[in-house]
Amino acid sequence: MHTRCKTVHSVDESLNNSASEKKIRLQDVDSSFIEHDDGFDGYRVFDKTIMFTNIQNFASCKKCGDIKLSEKCFRGLSSVFSIECKNCKDLCSFRNSKMLGKRKNIPEINRRFVYAMRTIGQGHAAMTTFCGVMDFPPPVAEKNPIITL
Repeated sequence: MHTRCKTVHSVDESLNNSASEKKIRLQDVDSSFIEHDDGFDGYRVFDKTIMFTNIQNFASCKKCGDIKLSEKCFRGLSSVFSIECKNCKDLCSFRNSKMLGKRKNIPEINRRFVYAMRTIGQGHAAMTTFCGVMDFPPPVAEKNPIITL
């Protein structure tokens, strides 16, 4: 669950919210995330190699003790990762972002990225430049429905 600092908004301020902002904030997200209270909610940027190495060093299969982490696919900033036991072949897949929309087919991280770039007056070219400079995967395609928030 994504939480933000508690702030009080005036009525005028809430009336000026864009439709895109409301879509992001008001989505009914079916979340099966583990409850925690350590303040580590929201999105973070991390180096995949460092994260995968540490997880593989400290996590293990309950049956045999050996796991392999991999990125199965990505679409924009959204990825699907898998944890697989090398011996038992047990597999667990997970996403790095909640899925939004009626069909749960829109990664929230991509929608937020598009909204953030539009908020600062930038478009797809700036998204591509930003992703390149940050060594992120390329953004969603310009003709992707998520671009037309």
